[in-house]
Parts: sequence; structure tokens; C-alpha cells
Amino acid sequence: MPTAEKELAIAEFAKELKGATAVIVSHNNGLNAADVTELRKLMRDKGLVFKVVKNTLAARAATAVGIEGLDKYLSGPSTIAISKDNIVAPAKVLSDFAKTHEKLVIVGGVIEGKQVSPADVETFASLPSKEELVAMLLRTINGPASGLARVIQAIVDKKTAAEGAATPAPVAAAAPAAAPAPAADPEAPAAE
Repeated sequence: MPTAEKELAIAEFAKELKGATAVIVSHNNGLNAADVTELRKLMRDKGLVFKVVKNTLAARAATAVGIEGLDKYLSGPSTIAISKDNIVAPAKVLSDFAKTHEKLVIVGGVIEGKQVSPADVETFASLPSKEELVAMLLRTINGPASGLARVIQAIVDKKTAAEGAATPAPVAAAAPAAAPAPAADPEAPAAE
């Protein structure tokens, strides 16, 4: 490539790297095109960028945006996963993919400005995702509140049941009283 084209490629990749919180390098040792396409789709579904870039261009772009130490991992057929907001997602996707595709080898990267080893990447991969952490937090907050709501409802139910037992049953409406029989007239002749 002519120098102008290289500079353009470096500038374009630098745009991808700018503001990245996680940049993880893996070696693509013989993955076929279908596997790489599958991995790209998995990355895209998580909002991540996945690139195959020449090592020297990647190293220059990383240096241009202030990501130090990435060049240490750039050798051989490298692929780069980039995230701007989720440090766990690229590690998790690469780690899960590498479990079923042994030709993909994680070699390290830079997460939040610090160099990370393959073991560090695996540690990040084992962490819960942002969505899982939010769900855990909500369960933690919601658990005591729902327990309190159940206790209050039980008290209300108990009081309602106690009031129902203490109140006498409503008296059925009595049949109208029969008219009193006429009193016998003492002077009237007795019936025979």
C-alpha cells in the first residue's frame, strides 16, 4: 500500500480505537471465513467492533490515540475486539468462542489503560455482564421490599379474619309477628 493509503487506514482504525475501554487481541490461527463471520456477528450483536488489521497499522493507530502497550500483543494473524463502554463483553464473547474454536487464541490486550494477560481476559470473561449486574441489584433491592409487602398483607388478612369472627352474624329478618288474638270478652256467652 502506498503511504497515503496506510495513513488513511491508520486514521480510520484510530477512529475505532478512540474512546475504547477494552481492546483485546486474539490470534486467528486458521479460522475459516465462516467462523470469522460468526464471530463478527456475535461481536456486532453485543455492540462491539471486531477487526482484522495489519499489526503495524494497529500499533500505530493505538499509539495515535494513546493506547499504550497494545503493540506487545500484535504479532502473527491478529484480530482485535473493541468496546467503548463494556469491558466485560469482548472478553466474554472471545472466551466463549475460543472454547468451541481452539484455533482462536486470546493473547491479551488493554482494558481501561492497563495491559491484561490472557488469564486476566479470562477473569473479565467470568464476571457478570452489565445487564446481569443490574438484575442482581434489582433483585437485592426488590427482595426485602416484596417480603415487607407480604408481611403487611398477612397482617391485613389476619385482622380482617379476626374482625369477621368477632362481629356477630347478621340476624335474619324475622317474619312479621302475627296479630295478637282478640282477647276474650268476659261478658260474651261461652261457645257451646
